[in-house]
Amino acid sequence: MRETWKELRRSILERDNFLCQFCGLGGKSSDIILEIDHILERSRGGTDDPSNLRVLCSTCHKLRHGKIPRVDNTFSSRRRRKKERRNRGR
Repeated sequence: MRETWKELRRSILERDNFLCQFCGLGGKSSDIILEIDHILERSRGGTDDPSNLRVLCSTCHKLRHGKIPRVDNTFSSRRRRKKERRNRGR
């Protein structure tokens, strides 16, 4: 029987000891928001197999996908920043 996403998520969190695999933040009693990341993105052929999944904190997950935190705690994508730079030159 196939695991539900909730069950799979829980098993990945337990496997990775509730710690971000990039920065090491987290822990079972931590307030850090933890997310499940596809190592090879599904859009590029990745699967939900546990070997393709890992735990990342929300900040590292955003950084991994090209969203850089700003001073005001919002996130900017690389594409948006490139467009902003191009528009400044006009």
